[in-house]
Amino acid sequence: MGDNRDAMMVVRSELFDRLDRLKQLSGRASSADFERRLEGIISLAGAYGLRPVARLAEALRQGQGPAPLYLERMRDAIRCERADEATAQAMLASVSVRLGA
Repeated sequence: MGDNRDAMMVVRSELFDRLDRLKQLSGRASSADFERRLEGIISLAGAYGLRPVARLAEALRQGQGPAPLYLERMRDAIRCERADEATAQAMLASVSVRLGA
């Protein structure tokens, strides 16, 4: 059980690094480079069952709102212990609420 926890810590750390690089590129990078890096986050999160991270990144890729809202919520999702669809939906809803405010 400890091995799984250690592995997830490594994956979460990698996702944080990728998210930080994506944030640094936001607004400066070509759309193709941004898209490629975002796809990497989606793939890694999906491979390890981190559904909230993947779903938020997919919504960002579809242009459903300003990038900073999604990027900050993705940081929360990486930290979150729950990784089910209900959690993903709650996080997406929280972005929608902020967009409407």
